[in-house]
Amino acid sequence: MPKVKDIGEVSLIFEPQEVFAHPQAQESLLSTAHRVGVKINSCCGGRGICKSCVIRYVEGEVPPPSAQDNHFFSRTKLAKGWRRACQTVPQHSARINVPKRTRSQASRLFVGGEDIWVHPEPLTKSVELLLAEPSFEDHTSDAQRLIEAANNVADGICEFVDLSVLQILPIFVRQQNRQVQAIIREKKIIALLPIKTHTLGLAIDLGTTNIALLLVDLHTGSTLGSCGIENQQCKYGADVIARISHAKGKPEVLLSMQQVVVAAINQAAHELCAEHALDPGAIVDMVVAGNTVMHHFLLGLPVDQLGVAPFTAVTRTTEDLTAKQLGFDIAPAAGVHVMHNIAGFVGGDHSALLLGIRADQEQRTVIALDIGTNTEISLIHKGQIYCLSSPSGPALEGGNIHCGMRAAEGAIESVSVSGETVQLQTIDGADPIGICGSAVLDIAAEFYKAGAINFRGQINEASSFAVQRDGMAELRLSKAEPELVFTQADVRNLQLAKGAIRAGIELLLQQAGLEAQMLDRIIIAGAFGMYIRPESAIAIGMLPNLPITSIEQVGNAAGIGVKLALLSEPMRETAKRLAANSIYFEQAGNKSFMKSFIRQLNFPVLVEGRQR
Repeated sequence: MPKVKDIGEVSLIFEPQEVFAHPQAQESLLSTAHRVGVKINSCCGGRGICKSCVIRYVEGEVPPPSAQDNHFFSRTKLAKGWRRACQTVPQHSARINVPKRTRSQASRLFVGGEDIWVHPEPLTKSVELLLAEPSFEDHTSDAQRLIEAANNVADGICEFVDLSVLQILPIFVRQQNRQVQAIIREKKIIALLPIKTHTLGLAIDLGTTNIALLLVDLHTGSTLGSCGIENQQCKYGADVIARISHAKGKPEVLLSMQQVVVAAINQAAHELCAEHALDPGAIVDMVVAGNTVMHHFLLGLPVDQLGVAPFTAVTRTTEDLTAKQLGFDIAPAAGVHVMHNIAGFVGGDHSALLLGIRADQEQRTVIALDIGTNTEISLIHKGQIYCLSSPSGPALEGGNIHCGMRAAEGAIESVSVSGETVQLQTIDGADPIGICGSAVLDIAAEFYKAGAINFRGQINEASSFAVQRDGMAELRLSKAEPELVFTQADVRNLQLAKGAIRAGIELLLQQAGLEAQMLDRIIIAGAFGMYIRPESAIAIGMLPNLPITSIEQVGNAAGIGVKLALLSEPMRETAKRLAANSIYFEQAGNKSFMKSFIRQLNFPVLVEGRQR
């Protein structure tokens, strides 16, 4: 193991990867790590308000702790070299350990969408053509021959040829012995393929944390491959507010946000095609759904105004663009349809969710949620959709939790308390190293029912589960190294998240003149929603106290909606109508929301272990 030497220029070694780095002047340790490709999680994007970038100096002079780190770490941990990377500016050479929890990558990138089918009615049309051979007597251009051949198959189907097709036309036609497949969209030939080649489409759920891709056969409607990848914008922060702060007034950061997403999608799309021996050039249509901020980053639109109330989008709708315009490495003239935003932070991903659950056909009274750092909520009642975005924060994704982490190997995913025993279940059965979002709900619910937390969220210091640290009570989950605890601050962060979600539900019910008991169904969508225990969400009051049978966990409904919009022009139009006709409520500054939020911070009063 190489030793660090302090001989003028500062040298850092990040273990366990053994990556060398030279920090720049006044550069934080977090920025240095990201610059050299060392993975360090940062939920808040380096603003010092979360707990995800914890590192440890194991050799070399340890920088003095920041004021925030003095508050965050115990004296013992500070003395042992623990710091947060975003709060540390290296001044001397050192060896730095990045713990497994800090560098963990999500292992549960839920994709979904493979099991739905719709009669394919894509916007692109495919025709197989045999072009006439040029002669001295016939001076018709290759492009005109192509147009005439297409119109001989279907009169009036074609009027133009895209420039990208013209650029390959003479060579391609002659290589294929004048037998080609023309892909036509809105009377323009946008691609040429060998005959008998199935045209492909990409359905993309562009999430704040993860990106889900579906590679779809536009002819049969079948999903040929799918994958989930991490949104590389996470280095700028886990939530959209952190990313807006980074991009504010910085065109170069805005461009980087766009480029890292496009590059990641290109790589994933090429890998999916390679797995199935397919040509990325056969991808002739793409549909993308993302929240309003992701929508703006993808299109390179300013986001400054989205960081302050009333959170005004530059645009809710955009005309379809081409792959070349956005930098996607597929057929250059392939259409890229970005699903329409509704308003505020309720974006195209929620439009896709509504399409995925077929809200246009729903006859029941339903609450639909996609839980995340911003939780989008819709109430569907008598053909009308009411919606809002609730600022639930990162706690439900493991952010702002003392031992929190993403849903990766070793993360505690569920917790149960029986008598004096705490039972932990981890992802992949690995040794526990941290707590992910689904376990955060379980911990609060189980310890609340066990009397270790009272209805106001205060940890009971007399509880057998409680331990004292620096004068504060904590709930011990595991005595083994690393010691895992749930702190009083963790309880408060969970209360803020669950209070915001429940207040959002109550505001929508109030606007429609309904009570919670009048709901027929609660639909929970998204990757997080797949893994929570509804019983825990009800026990802490995040969801109304309804029968468990009325709660439906549907997985990636947005992914299903994106695939429907990709395969079917009528479905795409349905999604546009759903977005346009939804009634949006802004919770920021809403007095009813704030009153409900304060009321919902407490846990439900229990009588003999049951909600009163």
